[in-house]
Amino acid sequence: MLFEKKLFTGAKLVLPDRVLEASLATRAGVIEGILQPGVKLPGYEEIDVTGKILFPGLVDPHVHMWDPSPLNYREDWVCGSQCAASGGITTIVDMPLSVPPVVDHEGFVLKRNVAEQASCVDFAFWGGLTPGCVDSLAELDALGCVAYKGFMSFANPDYPQITDGYLVRGMRNAAAFGGLIGVHAENAEIADFGSREMAARLGADPTLHDEARPWWAELEAIQRAVLLARVTGARLYICHMTITQGAAFLKKAKSDGVDVTVETCPHYLLFDKTILREKGPYAKCNPPMRSRENVDALWEYVFDGTIDTLGSDHGPYADEEKVKHGNFFKEYSGFGGYDAMLAGMLTEGVHKRGLPLERLAALTSGNPARVMGLAPRKGSLLPGTDADIAVVDLDAEWVFDGTKSLSKTKSSHNIYHGSHLKGKVEQTWVRGELIYDHGTIKAARGYGRFVAKQK
Repeated sequence: MLFEKKLFTGAKLVLPDRVLEASLATRAGVIEGILQPGVKLPGYEEIDVTGKILFPGLVDPHVHMWDPSPLNYREDWVCGSQCAASGGITTIVDMPLSVPPVVDHEGFVLKRNVAEQASCVDFAFWGGLTPGCVDSLAELDALGCVAYKGFMSFANPDYPQITDGYLVRGMRNAAAFGGLIGVHAENAEIADFGSREMAARLGADPTLHDEARPWWAELEAIQRAVLLARVTGARLYICHMTITQGAAFLKKAKSDGVDVTVETCPHYLLFDKTILREKGPYAKCNPPMRSRENVDALWEYVFDGTIDTLGSDHGPYADEEKVKHGNFFKEYSGFGGYDAMLAGMLTEGVHKRGLPLERLAALTSGNPARVMGLAPRKGSLLPGTDADIAVVDLDAEWVFDGTKSLSKTKSSHNIYHGSHLKGKVEQTWVRGELIYDHGTIKAARGYGRFVAKQK
């Protein structure tokens, strides 16, 4: 029966400020209480998770589901949500680049209807930030969108770049209702010019993607976005930041009182640009992978709190699409892999670098939920929140196989394919119901619910 009472026993709970050996009681899909180990509750089904770690279900703030869209052969809400569940993700925050995009009431309702019929995890939506919709942000806010995404770089004809004048206008409109403006921060002309120049150098090493779209093109856009947010009073979210120079600047901006949230992606903390020689276009993304020195230094800003959130930027392509031009610098940018996100961070962050579990939970759940306006309903294992739980074997050692992913795009070219990982999601619970169990999806299509921004 749905929403029956449950008592999770024998595990350690990752709470916002500590890791605690305790039992966790849930009732009607909500966390009811945290109890001393060994306490029994009559009428509660006992879930024995002895020796495991209970994480708050992940809130992924940066997903491209490709659905609704003619491109949903890459990923759709059925497969994409199941893939998310296998990685401990219980709430997907989907970007607005569907077809049609979420820039008005029609686009919002269409996406919500599709997701409600298909998703097995909960979901929230970014709204669009394009020149044509900057005056529709209040309408999207009323519908429940959590934030508004613009590309300072060139995007695509269906989702045009937000140039500076429109960005200022959008920021002013969002500031009027406390809306969150998110940006892909790269200087458009520098990145485009460099990419076209590199594409003309036939046979150029793929690691030169880092030079085609250089660190200073990213830094300039970050600085410009912060300035515009400062003068308009807007809340700002920097998507997928890759550079230590940007982190240092944003750390200072925060100390100066700018309301800016900083996101990076697991792949920028796990891989450096040499992965492009091994995986080729299958590992290409924007902004680019950077040097190993940059990767190692970026971790300092994970530990000190400058980086607030981890977003997967999950957005797979079919294998043939990633090599259709025969020129690395002309190929599509982006890939999937959020089913390996938590395991990758446990491996590299917790086991290798000593990242505290509660800090990892803040990056992957607590902070995204708070910044996106989904807290207190989402984001922790504290009483009163939805019973969204990832059951993790912290010491399980395994090898990720992209051909067995639950994503619609299964591939040995997956950037995580062949990765040796330590720490594995065994079960995922959404609102008190088991939806993923040791490789098997348990939930029916459409179990997931839309979660609006909390007013």
